[in-house]
Amino acid sequence: DFNPAVIPILALLSQWYPDWSGALSKCLNDGAAPLYMKRQGTYFEQSIEDCCERYFNWEKGDCISFSGGSISEQASNKWYVNQQEETCKQDCAKENGGPCGGLAKPWDILHDTATACCEAKLPWLVSSTCEAHSFLTTAVGTFHWYVDWSIEKCVKDCADSSNTSCGGLANSWDDLYVSASTCCERIWYVDEDECTVE
Repeated sequence: DFNPAVIPILALLSQWYPDWSGALSKCLNDGAAPLYMKRQGTYFEQSIEDCCERYFNWEKGDCISFSGGSISEQASNKWYVNQQEETCKQDCAKENGGPCGGLAKPWDILHDTATACCEAKLPWLVSSTCEAHSFLTTAVGTFHWYVDWSIEKCVKDCADSSNTSCGGLANSWDDLYVSASTCCERIWYVDEDECTVE
């Protein structure tokens, strides 16, 4: 039998509380919660996940990791946008590598695929380029033709410096054409033999 005063103390040992004393956003269950938390009694949660969700929801994944938990089961593996990097990231632990960007924040809109994320959230990027950057691969382009208006010539959508026809990766606003001749029709006032870069 436990003394009636011991039972609430034992309950606190299995409960998680926010640790606001350091620079890391984390929760603890060491039984050393500040006195005001113990007296109030409303600061405690039954799991790391619940504690991190309640007190550090803007960085829940980091909180779970810093608190000693695993975020793998929290991940949806869907995609969300990282506006600063102009890429889409996968909702999974950063430690997994690849396109994993950590857990999505509560305000992030999730998409089933990188393509859907790119098209919805980064429409000014060519979808194939956005996808390549999201998967941490090099974008190669479509090898279709577009008008480079700065030189008034048709060039290929590719980034191969050894291919003189490559004009770099097309932007989302560039119209792409399957053939050079179709592209050259767009700049009808340029002689056909001078329409492309050779």
